[in-house]
Amino acid sequence: MVVLFGCTAPADGSEPVASPGSRVSGLRTRAVHVERSGHLHGIEVVLEPWAAFSLLGRSMDKLTNTVIPAEELLCDRLGGLAAKLGAAASWTERFGLLDVELSRWRSMRSCSHQVQTAWYLLVRTSGTIPIAELVSATGWSQRQLERRFREQIGLPPKAAARVLRFERALQLLVADRPAAEVAAACGYYDQAHLSREFTALAGRSISQFRQERASADDNATGTGATILSKTGSHGGD
Repeated sequence: MVVLFGCTAPADGSEPVASPGSRVSGLRTRAVHVERSGHLHGIEVVLEPWAAFSLLGRSMDKLTNTVIPAEELLCDRLGGLAAKLGAAASWTERFGLLDVELSRWRSMRSCSHQVQTAWYLLVRTSGTIPIAELVSATGWSQRQLERRFREQIGLPPKAAARVLRFERALQLLVADRPAAEVAAACGYYDQAHLSREFTALAGRSISQFRQERASADDNATGTGATILSKTGSHGGD
């Protein structure tokens, strides 16, 4: 969830590129490219999917591979939050306000213990645990796990594992680890498999991604931002 509470025009006086407002997004299995100019002021809140299920009171599969305006999803709950955040005197005060507000949003729709268990097993293994072991750990049938996991996480276990494995690979690539080494460390069949998955999930090849990172490092005032996955992001400022 991204809560924006202010923006400024580009320093060069040009017209700003249309920027998204406050928004909420679930897990993704494809890349999203967002362009904007000027400076945006806001807070990004990264929630565990099961926690978002409880906090927002919505089935998470309704948020998969989409971005929803926060006002549309949260209605009156968003209220004057953005104005309060903008008026706060410090980031410490803003984070305090946000904590208080989120505590008010707690839903009575709690996530099941079995889904949380399966999710943490996936996270702990970066998506490499066999699905059969997840099913065994929950005590459910595979069909029941897939149905509840999709509702409370947003993706079925196999697709969630794919995203988590990609995120681990992304972290290692950002750390300048060789692609072949990353493929082996993250459970891909080979480097070609990693390359295909990276292009599918990031919307660019590994070499393009590294070139963009190098260009952004050389130009700290760049205007592009690319959201690569559920938590991975890359931007100019």
